[in-house]
Amino acid sequence: MCSLKYQLIRSSRRKTVALQIKAAKLIVRAPQNIELSYIDNFVQSKSLWIKDKVSQQQASAQIAVNNFNNGDLVYIDGLPHKIVVDYGKMSVRCNSAEGFISVYIPAKYQQQSFSKEDISAKVKLLIEEWFNSEVCYYLTLKLPALYEQTSLIATSFKVRKYKSRWGSCNNRGELSFNCLLKMLPPWVVDYVIVHELCHLKYLNHSTKFWQLVENHCPDMHLAKAWMKKNQPAFTWS
Repeated sequence: MCSLKYQLIRSSRRKTVALQIKAAKLIVRAPQNIELSYIDNFVQSKSLWIKDKVSQQQASAQIAVNNFNNGDLVYIDGLPHKIVVDYGKMSVRCNSAEGFISVYIPAKYQQQSFSKEDISAKVKLLIEEWFNSEVCYYLTLKLPALYEQTSLIATSFKVRKYKSRWGSCNNRGELSFNCLLKMLPPWVVDYVIVHELCHLKYLNHSTKFWQLVENHCPDMHLAKAWMKKNQPAFTWS
């Protein structure tokens, strides 16, 4: 019997056994008639890979479950920073060298009438606003150079918070970017920008589109792999 616990999902249409790690738990998808002993042996043979992926997701979940309280962690430029809550004039100051971000909220939040949840919500809002400002500033600096490099020019761009996408492009040539891009390393953000710029020429994900992206962003595959690997850490409730 396999020593690793897993959820088994069988399908009459499946031809091979596939493993999936979701929420730090193992899911096995297998053909309908394949023997359980074969599945157990297959899972056991992949035990090192499974344990590594589970550990990665468990570590990411510790950061992803963020209540925005003093001492919690938030990613900035691809690295975890500790949140330090203080009282005073509302502002956000990031000290990447020391690995922390100071969030100042009004002194009134020290009163008993404000709950821990109230403080957490205020801290989260201020960080989001700071993210938005930082991403806008980065785009203002970066886009002109990428316009020249790619010969692709957007009619406009905006930054806001999205739940499930890093950026988008419409048929009017307008680009939109997620303020949570501030959580990613700059070189990965550059890939996202180039990706959306290339949609100005190809509003699809065809082979020609991906060739154009790679032409202007040679690190495309590394960026995509980095995003896929670290995606659980960038959950924003």
